[in-house]
Parts: sequence; C-alpha cells; structure tokens
Amino acid sequence: MADQQLRDFGRNVGSWFKSFPRNFPRYVTERLPIIKWLPRYQRGWGLRDIIAGVTVGLIVVPQGMSYAKVAGLPVQHGLYSAYIGAIFYCFMGTSKDLTIGPTAVISLVTGELVAELAGKMTPPEVAAMSCLIVGVFTMLLGVLRLGIILDFFPTTVLVGYTTGAAATIVIQQIPKWLGVPGINNRAPVYTIIITMFQAIKSLSWLDLVFGLVAMFILLSVGLAVDRWGRGRFSIQLIKISRFFIVTVLATALSYAVNKNVPLDGKDQPIYRLSILKTVPSGLPPPAAGTLPADLVSEVAPKLAAIALATILEHIAIGKAFARRNRYQIDSNQELLTLGLANVTASFFGAYAVTGSFSRSAVKFQCGVKTPFAGFITGALVLLAIFFLTPLFFYIPDAALSAVIMVAVSTLISPPSVFYQFFKINLWDFLSSQVALWVTIFVSVETGIAAGVGFSLVVLLFRVARPNFHVLRQVKDRPDVFIDASVDSTLDTIPAPHGVLVFRIEESTTFPNTETFKTWVVDETYKYTRFGGKVKSATERLWSDDLEIHIRGLRQIAHGTGSNITDDDLPRLRAVVLDFSAVNNIDSTGLQGLFDLREILKDYAGVADYPQYFFELHFVGIQANVLRILELSGITRPVGPIALQKVQVLEHDDGSNSHSTSPLSRASTNNNGGEIRLQDIESDDGSELRKADGSDKGGSFIVESTKERPAPGDIGAAALSINGLGSSPFLKEEGLVHLTVRDAIDSILVRSSQWGGANVDEEERRSTHKTDIHHV
Repeated sequence: MADQQLRDFGRNVGSWFKSFPRNFPRYVTERLPIIKWLPRYQRGWGLRDIIAGVTVGLIVVPQGMSYAKVAGLPVQHGLYSAYIGAIFYCFMGTSKDLTIGPTAVISLVTGELVAELAGKMTPPEVAAMSCLIVGVFTMLLGVLRLGIILDFFPTTVLVGYTTGAAATIVIQQIPKWLGVPGINNRAPVYTIIITMFQAIKSLSWLDLVFGLVAMFILLSVGLAVDRWGRGRFSIQLIKISRFFIVTVLATALSYAVNKNVPLDGKDQPIYRLSILKTVPSGLPPPAAGTLPADLVSEVAPKLAAIALATILEHIAIGKAFARRNRYQIDSNQELLTLGLANVTASFFGAYAVTGSFSRSAVKFQCGVKTPFAGFITGALVLLAIFFLTPLFFYIPDAALSAVIMVAVSTLISPPSVFYQFFKINLWDFLSSQVALWVTIFVSVETGIAAGVGFSLVVLLFRVARPNFHVLRQVKDRPDVFIDASVDSTLDTIPAPHGVLVFRIEESTTFPNTETFKTWVVDETYKYTRFGGKVKSATERLWSDDLEIHIRGLRQIAHGTGSNITDDDLPRLRAVVLDFSAVNNIDSTGLQGLFDLREILKDYAGVADYPQYFFELHFVGIQANVLRILELSGITRPVGPIALQKVQVLEHDDGSNSHSTSPLSRASTNNNGGEIRLQDIESDDGSELRKADGSDKGGSFIVESTKERPAPGDIGAAALSINGLGSSPFLKEEGLVHLTVRDAIDSILVRSSQWGGANVDEEERRSTHKTDIHHV
C-alpha cells in the first residue's frame, strides 16, 4: 500500500510539472484575483466601495496610532502598517469584507517583544524584524498550501486567548486613561493593578476628565445608535465614525488647553495634560529588518506567537464574513497575500499586520462590494501621513487610551459564550479557560501554547479512550441495531445466543488498540461461557487469575447478588464488529485484531475442540480500511445473503425438476440459532412444503444464487442449508458484510452447516435461563 502511495505521489508531481506551462495563466489569475473581478466591476458598486473605504480610513487613523502605542512603537508606525496592508489586499485578497492592518492582539504581542529586546534593538528595528519573519513564514505556508495546520487550533482556544489578550490591553490602558503617571504598562497584569492603586493619589485630574469624557461619548453613542438607529445607515455611520469624531474633538480641546502654556528652565513647554506631541510626516526610507544570530533563541517563542496570532486572526475573520455573506475564500491564497503584505510592509517601518474584525465589520455594514474599498482606505491613510501629521500633535493620551479600550472591548467574549462551551462540553470550556487565564497572567504566546496543548491532550485521550457499544436489535425493526444503554426508549431484543455485536466509534490505531481489545474480551467474558478444556492447577500459569477476573465482570454485568455460572451462559460462536465509524487502521490496530481473534478462538474452544464453530465478522467497513484488512489476510469479504426457495418436483418418468422463488430472511428464534423450515417464509406468503405435500423439512433447499466472491469483491457467499453444499470459507477467516443483519444471517446459516457443533443439548437447555445480552 505504501508503494502505491509513493507511485501516486510521483505521478502527481510529474503531472504538475508537465501541465505547468499550460496552467500558468490560470495560476497568475488565481494569485491576482483583481484580474478576474475588475473587468466585471459595476458602476453602481463604486459609491458603496468609496463609502466603505473612507469610513474605514477615518477609523484606522486613530486606531493605528493607538495600537502603535500598545506595541511600544511611535504612533506613525501604526499608520505605516495601516496603508500597506489595505492596498496590498485590494490586489490579492479573496474577501470583499476583510481589511488588513494593525490589530490589538498583534500589537500586544509585538509590544511584549519590544519590551523583551529593550536595550538590544530599537523598537522600530524589532517591528521590522518581526514583520519580515512573520511574513516569510506565512507566505511559505500559502505557497506550500499548508493551511491545514490551522485546523489544529480549536475555536474555544481562539476565543479564550483573544478574550485574554483584549482584557490585558484594557488593563494596560487604564493608568493612562485615568491619568496615573509612572506606571509600566509592560509589567504583568497584577503588577499594573497593584502599582496603579499605590500611585492613584498622583493622578492628573485633567487627564482623568479627558479620558472619562471620551469614554462616555464613545459608549453612549454606541448604545444610543444600537437602540434607536437599527436599520438606518445614516445613523449607523455616526457609531462607525465615533472614534474619529472623539479624536478630533479631544484634539481640539487639548489644543485649547495647551495653547498658552508656561515654559520650563530649558524653554520646553509644560503641557497641562499628556499628549502625543510631534508625529513625523512622510514615509521612512526603505530598510530591511534583521535579526542578530545571538537573539534567535530568545525571540523565537514571541515570533511564533505573532505568526500564529496573525494567521489565526486573519483566516478566522475571513471565514466568518464569507460564511455570513455566502461566498468562499481561498485560505492558501489568503496566507500568501498576508505573507507578501507583511514582507513588503517590513521595509517601510510597519509591524505585523493581519485582518481586523472591527474594521471588517464596518466595511460590511457600509455595504462594501469589492476589495477596491481597501485601496481607498490605504490612499486616505497615505494622505494623513503626508499632510495631516501636524494636527496629531495635541491628541490627548487619555483619549487615545479610551479609543483603544472601547475598540478592543468587542474582542472580549461575554460569560454567556463560555457558559455555552460549558454546557456543550466540559473539556471545551476548560481549554478556553486555560487559554484565557494563562494569556492574562503570563503572556499571549504561552496562552496560545497552553490552550492548544491542553486541547491536543484531550484529543489524544479521546482517541485513546473512545466509546464502545454492545448492540441489540430494535424490536420490529430487524435491520436496526443500537446500544440499549444509550437509548432506552426503544424496545430491543438480544442478538442470537452466542453472538455478540460491538461497535467502536474511533479509528483503530496505536493509542486505543489495547483498550479496544481488552474491552471486547471483557464483554465476551460477561455474556458467554468458556468453551475449551479447563486446565488443571499444574497446567496453569502462576499469574493466572482469569476465573476471579471473569467472576468480577459477571457480577458487575448481572448484579452482585446473581449467581451466574458457565451453565447459565451460551458458548461463544461469533463476534460481529461494527466498523462503520472506523476511518483508519494502523499496524498496531491490525496486530490487535489478530490477537483479539486468537483470544476469542481460544475462549470459544476451537483449539481444544476443532469441530466447534467460531467466526469474527466485520460490518460497514470503509473502502480504505477494507483494503488494509484484506492485505493483512484477516478478512474475506461476504455480501448480503440471497436466500431462495427451491421446490423439487417429481415427474411420472422419475425425473426431477425444480422451481425457485425468493425467500424473505430467516427469522432468528434465539433457540441456538437454528434455521428450521417453519422459520422460513416465502416472500409471496406461500407455505413451504415437500413435493409429497408434507410440511416436514427435507425436500426444500434454501441456497444462494451467487457464487463465492473473489478477494476484494463484496458479493453474496454461496451458502446452503441442510447439508446441501459446503461452506466455502475457512473458520478462522474474518468475514465482511454490509450490515449487522447480513452478518447475523450469515452466522445462523453457517453455524447450522457445521453439524450443530455449536448448538449442543447442554447449551439448548441453558440458554433459556438468562438474557445473556442484558446491558
């Protein structure tokens, strides 16, 4: 099978190289989606795209400067990050709603890296270096089409760490918002809280007023519009633009307050509140980011966290808006676009950028039609960088902190979300809490790693300890088998005596093989008796305590007060394994099946009594698993049993002829699994009688019309009853069927062919004593 996979891989690679010249134009079109949608651009789309682009531009200017402060960078670097991502995405993006730029979470992790490398690299150098490395890593994932790795990051972890990061940003901004000086907002969260309360007496009352008023306006406008402005786009624009409006108003008031301030001894003005001051205009000269070799190991965890957060945030937001608006995005193309945007941005003073949920939501609310809106946003930011930076001088820090806190508050999931996780699955809730609290009290990268690590451990535990079921037939629905312990509302009847039906709800691989094998064997001990010869005390191993183990299992299954003995239980005849939920099986799983078969054969007594009958049957096997089982030699496929009534007629000349008609399935009478003449009915309702008119068995043959299938084919086995014909299968082979009912029919037919060796008088007397399949 491995050779076939290698050959397939080689053919695919060769086919790709041969077809590359022919497919190159299509490849370019896929990499530059603007080539496809720009020629189809409609005149009516322009107004919506312009509104969306301008609106997002008015938001990203104050947000970009605010997030740059979160990242520990001069505010202009937030603007550098804002325009490049927006323009780049216009040409290569596959989502009309998504907008790329600086975000809260990426700013937080970048700020942690800047603080960690303080004194070794300047903040702009750290920003350029991290942006370049993140871009190269993301671009490689897109080129190699490895977006599948994102599937290993569950939603619960993303919600947890995003909430934790947003809460951390809010706590870090509280001192500046309240005007408390001298607080290191890069310190751990608990340290910030403690030192803030210690320094609360030295707060600046003017900063406090600006911060509180800005916060009040932002929140009140948002709440008012949500309550009274739903469905009215003109009013919604007020909420959308409130960050820009508050920044402009706060800057105007700050200018009025600080216009005529006194000077200190060095002729420097003494401003009455904390402000941004000088913001350079224009773009910096291009420069490549570099990472000294001696710092690689020190910064690797933070860089990995930035890369993961960048990718996860971008793809999650893109898929969310695509799902909401019913279109598709190409995850690998998105990774390539994001990577190239970051690589390009790293040369122009930017730090890592990714998709922004809040600004993407604004584009959606504005009715954006195409990615062209991103070009408008980027152009507006460039306009601000070249011509409006002198106006940024008097922006109050307290107002910017209020803008940051309100902007990131949308990333904080309410308690109801986590309660929903708790109701659905305890482990999902715990993984979200691990990511949340580790992010808050340790760091973002540790929070992501802890949450994902916890989820992977839970996943491995689920694989190693899957659910197993003993199946029973639903009464009056002979083709339906369920676990009666799971659904007790349906009336069920047991499988024929000596037949056990099991289902595993996971692939059979090395983590769970031993558990699965042990569980099947223990269930067999509970409901069937040992069919072999009992060893004497001198023949047993020193560690043989099987009798004690079996006695304990039966007490659990039948009640501690029951006195179940071997005489009360049937001998094992067959085990049916429902593999419909098994998607894969590895070498360890195969070896486990071989071991299981040998254990069950010994328990059935086949080794001591060769005339005894035992078979291992498989049901619902998927094609890839069936191929592996056949290659291993453990199975031989068998299809559904096709029974026919064959009536033998005697003619006057002494010759015989026969006629056939289909029969319905033989009923299982739970009496040792015999198929008797009176248990078989023809589909047309006619009675089965001998040629001489009697109703005794003997002159009717129940047989299959299909021949024995070749290995690998699923057909019907050539079967017969009453000794007419012989079984075409060896006893030790595993048999494959489409349904559990087919398997049981086969077992009943085939067991009767073995001369009744499995239905001795002792077993017939004992089977009425207890329902051996009571679960």
